[in-house]
Amino acid sequence: MFILRIFLCVVTVLWSGASYVSFADELSSVDVIIDEARLVRLKADAAQIIVGNPAIADVTAQDARLLVVTGKSYGTTNLIALDAQGKEILSVRLSVHEGDARQITLFRGTVRQSYHCAPDCLRVLAIGDDKSRFDELADSVTRKFSVVNSAVGGR
Repeated sequence: MFILRIFLCVVTVLWSGASYVSFADELSSVDVIIDEARLVRLKADAAQIIVGNPAIADVTAQDARLLVVTGKSYGTTNLIALDAQGKEILSVRLSVHEGDARQITLFRGTVRQSYHCAPDCLRVLAIGDDKSRFDELADSVTRKFSVVNSAVGGR
């Protein structure tokens, strides 16, 4: 029974991890959850990467054949990879969407706030939230990281 549990855990981890790495020759589109990253492996070395709308997704080359696609904002754009001769290696549609069922949205009239509940509900930065509350939370997060970075840097 114990060995069966371990086997099932390993299979589950391998199966769930496979969905985060996509191979370019089997792609027509790439779906990314906002504020998360996804790996895309190319079939040939890329010399140039083009993103139609960098406000929707960011793409970083880890090496000549491995791309990291990060969802920045909701929407759809495209991704093109070219080799050194300018030949197209990859051309796919990128879609960025919400993917966390633990995130809830609270409306008070026209004022919108987003929370992540797992199990306690905490405010999160989400596109479309009330500007004043969004800015207030963004300032708090910025100050927090400033303190952490100064502590790490020894200043």
